[in-house]
Amino acid sequence: MADARHKKSYLLDPRFQLKWTGYLVVVVVFVMTGLGYVIARTAGHASDTATLAVKQAEKAYEESKSNNILTRRTMQLAGGDNPALQAVMDESLNEVDAQSEKNLAEVRSVQADIAAGRKHLQLLLAGAGVALVGLLALMGILITHRIVGPVHKMKRLLRRVSTGRLVVDERLRRGDELEDLFDTFLQMTYSLRAMQAARLATLEGTLRHAEATDTPAEVVDGMRALRAQLVLGIEPRRPSVIPPPPAS
Repeated sequence: MADARHKKSYLLDPRFQLKWTGYLVVVVVFVMTGLGYVIARTAGHASDTATLAVKQAEKAYEESKSNNILTRRTMQLAGGDNPALQAVMDESLNEVDAQSEKNLAEVRSVQADIAAGRKHLQLLLAGAGVALVGLLALMGILITHRIVGPVHKMKRLLRRVSTGRLVVDERLRRGDELEDLFDTFLQMTYSLRAMQAARLATLEGTLRHAEATDTPAEVVDGMRALRAQLVLGIEPRRPSVIPPPPAS
């Protein structure tokens, strides 16, 4: 129950707080969506470039293999009687094949790294977006609470003042907004209390004069009732005292 009351205290005006929190979240989501689109396009362009490079490297590797095979056959036909020259050419062609395979492997490795980095970036953006939206929602509720809290308190105090109770012994919490407005409200209550006190002094003088003369009793009783109402409005609220239980 205490936890429910604590949660409820942060949503004093759910319609106002959730509305402006929603506006903040929507704006940030739009900005993040735009940035994510730009980053995704950049990462996609890098991935497409790496894919094209792999295709070109594979094509060059296949062409190199075909050329080497053709060269070996030509050497076998033209220089079959010279084993030393053929061995040198075979070694040279093998080196070319090995270099082509190495280049192809490097390009494929770069493509795999780019693909992994792109996937990692997408997950990072998604996680950061969800976390940021949650954080903004929480901050929006807390920030609007600093505004709605004073308004809620002033509405309650205004209802009390409208009943004639002019003593305000409550203050805003530290960090709340609308301090100037609340100070103006307090100054209003001070002015009303001063006016009430002046009227009470005038009424008490009139009441003493009425009690000393032959003023009808119903008039005096009415003045006393009015005096009690005026005193109630300018006296501070007294805490209720719970009587002790009877002795056994």
